Amino acid sequence: MAETLLMMALSPTMSQGTITKWKVAEGAAFTAGSVLCEVETDKASMDYEAPKGAVLLKRIVAEGGKAAVGDPIAVIGKAGEDPGPLAAMAETMASPSVPAAVAVAPSAVETAPAMPRAPSFASAASVPVAAAPMAGAPDAAAPNLDGPSAPSSYPPSSPLARAVARELGIDIRKVRGSGPNGRVVERDIRSAAAGGFAAGSAAAGGLATGGLGARGPAVAQGSAASSSGPAPDRRLPVSGKRAVIAKRLSESFYTAPHFYLKRRIDAGPLMALRETANAGRDKPLSLNAFIVKLAAEAIVRHPYVNSTWEGATILERSSIDIGLAVALPDGLITPVARDCARKGVAAIDEELSALIAKAKERGLAPSEYEGAGFTVTNLGSFGVEEFTAIINPPGSAILALGAALKEPFVGGDGTIGVRRAMALTLGCDHRVIDGAAGARFLATLVSLLEEPGKALL
Repeated sequence: MAETLLMMALSPTMSQGTITKWKVAEGAAFTAGSVLCEVETDKASMDYEAPKGAVLLKRIVAEGGKAAVGDPIAVIGKAGEDPGPLAAMAETMASPSVPAAVAVAPSAVETAPAMPRAPSFASAASVPVAAAPMAGAPDAAAPNLDGPSAPSSYPPSSPLARAVARELGIDIRKVRGSGPNGRVVERDIRSAAAGGFAAGSAAAGGLATGGLGARGPAVAQGSAASSSGPAPDRRLPVSGKRAVIAKRLSESFYTAPHFYLKRRIDAGPLMALRETANAGRDKPLSLNAFIVKLAAEAIVRHPYVNSTWEGATILERSSIDIGLAVALPDGLITPVARDCARKGVAAIDEELSALIAKAKERGLAPSEYEGAGFTVTNLGSFGVEEFTAIINPPGSAILALGAALKEPFVGGDGTIGVRRAMALTLGCDHRVIDGAAGARFLATLVSLLEEPGKALL
């Protein structure tokens, strides 16, 4: 008997996902554990594995479309079964006038008559507010590229992109897609709108100077834009990853009472050790690997730092799992090196290198970026001298590192010299780590960084 296949939560923080690519064609059979599609979650692109064997009768959510956890994405069953009734029911649940997998624009929700809410494929809150809100029906002048009379020459596009194009009066046939296989997705439509490409501009002579998405003056319908005027503002949609970053760090900053401890160290011995260790190596060991290892050794001596506030209890972790903040184009992610106290610098560097490579390909599994008891974040390569960082839950401390810069200093004998100094800022959750306790840990860490050989004692 045919049944709907629901979007499952592929990570603990996932509330919705975007299907970037279907791996199984309609009408094709698959077995339990087969990869049906690739889903982009809030943190990574992950494989959606079939819970059981069946035939994919119909895709409800197209490539580029979004679905909330628990919403239907396809109809599966036995070969020859009719998916029509289930697919039609799914479309009705989404909206009687909007294609499946297209969320209703906020303005449409506000003007609709009150009625019990039905589950939808993407919550209205997840759709960014349009630059020009839709009032009632779509503009009659805008081409209808979603119905039976749609021309066959327009490029492949997601249902959401077509809906937003109608809403903003954009001719989707003139938009170059950036999605899989050149597919036009929502961001392409919004970039076209931000670049001044309205429905009337094609008839008036084509694209605004600078092309799609250019930050040039907007072309208003019926009037010419001033070439000397300021560039128009842009409203950028919030990605799932950015929304999760905002939520988690806001919760951390406002629920965990942060305090910060700062020290400057002589980074010369650490740099010299790294130079010696890298002599003759094809791939040099990263500075971060040395810092992660020495931070783990400091935690061995002060285990309370590797703890989590749980309300009625404090969880003191046995494994020293340290996260390293990595900047990606769409936000931060923190790959976690596991059990660092039991590994050498080379093993930690190899593990971090593999995790960072996966992070850049959005291929990290939740187990590879969650659960760090301590986090290191380093902005030294950007020339930042010192900064404070927000604690990464469930940890209770985060170490922020600045650049190693040459500076003058006065030695113990009163002589003046030059050293390579680095600023350390330790952020602590005061519910778990008191000021004196944090200071003791930081003093040990400074001692190990300035004299790395002490880690062997």
